[in-house]
Amino acid sequence: MHVSAETLQAGGGHHCGIEDGPAVAAETARRLACDASLVAIVEDEKGEPLNVGRKTRSIPPALQRALNARDKGCRFPGCTHKKYTDAHHIKHWAKGGETKMSNLVTLCRFHHRKVHEGQVIVQVLDDGAIRFVQPDGQSFETASRTVGDWRELMVVHEREGIHIDKRTAATMWDGGPMDYGIAMDALMWLRRAVSAETLVPSG
Repeated sequence: MHVSAETLQAGGGHHCGIEDGPAVAAETARRLACDASLVAIVEDEKGEPLNVGRKTRSIPPALQRALNARDKGCRFPGCTHKKYTDAHHIKHWAKGGETKMSNLVTLCRFHHRKVHEGQVIVQVLDDGAIRFVQPDGQSFETASRTVGDWRELMVVHEREGIHIDKRTAATMWDGGPMDYGIAMDALMWLRRAVSAETLVPSG
């Protein structure tokens, strides 16, 4: 990924894209730069490199280990992902945010993207606690209805048409490769079935 300092800092600039590939959104570049290996290149006004720095981590390994020990996975309320996570700078380092524990939080790739897309806002409270809020200011909280009498939860589920049994969310995948032929046959069969239903005149 090649991105100018101006783009990282404020979304301006003119260069933000994958090497030998397409351009990407500035916010995508900032998300990737949150927790990445960096090589600083100083260029002249014609774009010719004047100086190439050493590759460094945006978050040093020792700090990453401390962050992993503190967060133990994605910190978003209710998220249980512990693998494929990123260290997110709450105030981005390109905008002056410090690379220290109080300015870092672990997020899974999904929630990290939501933060950089503006759908989730991370706030640090006065006591150092971290809160996740929606753009309208409403906090993301673990659903309160899961706390208390389990029989009340079943009543709520029945009222909302939610049926949970031993097969709920159980995958039938056996670990084998995707059979695209079977998948396409199934999709085409479903389309034919839907088309046939729409052609049947209503009684």
